[in-house]
Amino acid sequence: MSLLSSDEAKVWLMFQQGKPTSMIAEDADEGWTPAYVSRVLNRTRSKIEGALKEYAESHRLDVEKVLDYHGLLLGFDYQANAQVYIVYTERQGIIVWYRHGSYAGTPCSRCPKEADCADTLDTVEEEYGIHLSDEERALSHAERSTLVFEKLAAKEVPRYQRSRGGEKNG
Repeated sequence: MSLLSSDEAKVWLMFQQGKPTSMIAEDADEGWTPAYVSRVLNRTRSKIEGALKEYAESHRLDVEKVLDYHGLLLGFDYQANAQVYIVYTERQGIIVWYRHGSYAGTPCSRCPKEADCADTLDTVEEEYGIHLSDEERALSHAERSTLVFEKLAAKEVPRYQRSRGGEKNG
């Protein structure tokens, strides 16, 4: 069962692809107004933030920052002495990712979880519109993950834009 309703998921994914609320309303073909989209986005952010904090608490993490517009929580696990990223994805749900350099000393290329890590990173990149160069994509999954989560945390959030005479702003 998804955390979000179908309207919430649609708005969230379009917002993460860089569309402001007015453009989402225009592109949705649902008869939505920008005000409705804004309310849905606020409700969605609240739901995601609550879920991220719940996961952080259940993993006994210290929460450093919640970036609700990005669906990302930055935390720290003192027992593991590791930075932890908790991110919401529509496809995989909540993902808890510990910053690491290897899998118990095994390089990523020989790790039994390599395919899972690649799929998870691909999902985050796709849903949040994060673009990596060929060189960045060639990094180990441990190095690539740090880059992906740093880019997500630094990602610019779409701002409100009013359309002019039926013309779409971008």
